Amino acid sequence: MNVSGAAGICSFGRALTTPEKKEYKKIQAQAKRELGHGQTIATVFDFSVPTSQKDTGIGTTWSKDAKKLAGFLQSMCGVNAIQVGPQGEISNLVRSPYSGTAFSLGSHSIDLTKLQDKTYGSLLSESDLDSDYMTRTKNHDKVDYDNVFAPDGQKAMLKKAYTNFQQLAETSALKKEFKTFKQKNEYWLEKDALFEACAAANNSADMKTWPDRDQNIFDTKEGDKQRIAELKLVSDEDGNNIVDFEEFVQFIADKQQKESKEEFNKQGIDIYGDCQIGFSQKDFWAHKSAFYPNYEFGCDIGDGKYSCWSPALNLDDIEGEAGELLYNKFDTFFKRYDGVRIDAAWQLINPLICEPWTKNGKDVFDNNGNKLGRKLDHQPKIKNKGQQIIKDIVCKAAKANNVPNNKIFLELLGGNSYDSLDSVKDTGAELIHITRYGSDNWGRVKFYESKGDNKYQNMKPGDYIIGPGTHDDYSLLEQVENAKERAAYLAYDLNLDKNELIASPSKLSNAIFSELFTTKNQFATLPDILGSSKRINTPSTISGNWEYRASQDYEKDYYTNLIQGKGLNTPEALSTAIKAKQYGRVSSLTKKLDKFAQILKQDGPVTTKEADKLILNA
Repeated sequence: MNVSGAAGICSFGRALTTPEKKEYKKIQAQAKRELGHGQTIATVFDFSVPTSQKDTGIGTTWSKDAKKLAGFLQSMCGVNAIQVGPQGEISNLVRSPYSGTAFSLGSHSIDLTKLQDKTYGSLLSESDLDSDYMTRTKNHDKVDYDNVFAPDGQKAMLKKAYTNFQQLAETSALKKEFKTFKQKNEYWLEKDALFEACAAANNSADMKTWPDRDQNIFDTKEGDKQRIAELKLVSDEDGNNIVDFEEFVQFIADKQQKESKEEFNKQGIDIYGDCQIGFSQKDFWAHKSAFYPNYEFGCDIGDGKYSCWSPALNLDDIEGEAGELLYNKFDTFFKRYDGVRIDAAWQLINPLICEPWTKNGKDVFDNNGNKLGRKLDHQPKIKNKGQQIIKDIVCKAAKANNVPNNKIFLELLGGNSYDSLDSVKDTGAELIHITRYGSDNWGRVKFYESKGDNKYQNMKPGDYIIGPGTHDDYSLLEQVENAKERAAYLAYDLNLDKNELIASPSKLSNAIFSELFTTKNQFATLPDILGSSKRINTPSTISGNWEYRASQDYEKDYYTNLIQGKGLNTPEALSTAIKAKQYGRVSSLTKKLDKFAQILKQDGPVTTKEADKLILNA
């Protein structure tokens, strides 16, 4: 096959035609085998997924559009796994997925269009899906949280579906599924639903405003049985029993999450969950006896300040209720996903616990929105139990769900990470590393795999997974603007010209991607892959976060950005990585990759559909 063009057509760069894409996929797979690649992961937050029709202003990985996006990333970038962000329940006031619930899935991620299907009992009609909520979003490149959480938004639509669900026969397949779901998730389901009933009874979602009795219903594991019985009868303004409705919402979310995972798996794509180390207010309320009463997980943010994240598990009682809660949390994750990324995993091994500051009974925040507190003088005494927590809780939960340890990713970045490494290096779990801080003596692939006294060294390629930044760190394009000092070691490691890397942001960008491909497992965020400079989140800032959405024309954007030297030009990165392994030697495989790389870099039709029309039909 002539990858440079077709009969009568001059050779020029463009999106690949369908036949070329098929041929490229074979060559890409050959290159990845030669490099010994394992897992190539794209970090894709639900809200970032584009929606081609019936756009509510937020995306979901439970949609058909997500499946299409994943197929594109698989064919063009060799992605064989998607790491989603935390999928718990959030609110319009606290939008960060890392503030979400540990067990309950976010109702905002439910794909309402699927509820018209027979497998969902046709709970919504076509006219329901033509509501203002489903049609008024105009800006498709940014999350519209205000629309999602509007009075006639997602929850209102789900109440319509719930009304129709109640009218189904008790013998219907969906009602039977619902009954089974409740039985399998009794550890957490009713408690999370009771929180919503208690919030309605007190006209506030903030439990700190509730009477003491309601704040402390689960001060003991069994709970205040009389008050629980009362809350089970609470109805909303439409007469819906709140506990039953909330359990219904979780049933629908769970059903869609499982179905989407199965569909991804059929494509040859694993789905990894992002297990935030923290807990929401709902989790704290529902399992209060497992937490320290007034302490929170935190971190050092400099200048003698400490930021408080979330309620802290009573790690001094890890063999009691805290350990039970932690096990059930991971067990739930391993049931839902093929593998799990554990956010700030060092908190389970070498935690940092703080006591939040208060003024006039209210929490104290700095100008960047950090909740401030005092680091406790006496931290939990779990250092000798750190490995026990990973092995006997996390790995045990994985084994119970047939998830291998090498699909457990431990984020040991920042905080007390360095002192946590000894406890996890022999568990079989993989460590997350990034090249953002790369230098001659730190953060480069050859550093991790070289011999030395540093704990981060002496690794085998399969011991870790590496990316250019974290899930919400600086974008790759931002890094390129300030990464010229990395040109020297990248040039040395990849057999490239240092001066060319310094002079060309696009070549430096590709070198950063290429370095990732020289080892077994790698990851990158969706905006980095597509060539966007937008961040998912800027830590320690209040506004403008968790809003990135890939364009509805992401394929066009991707090819257009490649022409400008932005984004992941996969054939070029693979070729560079292979040549680095072969000390610069060119092979028949790298020649084929280089041809495809050149096609992707130059002007031409910027979608496969356009390329088919202009090239194949010429």
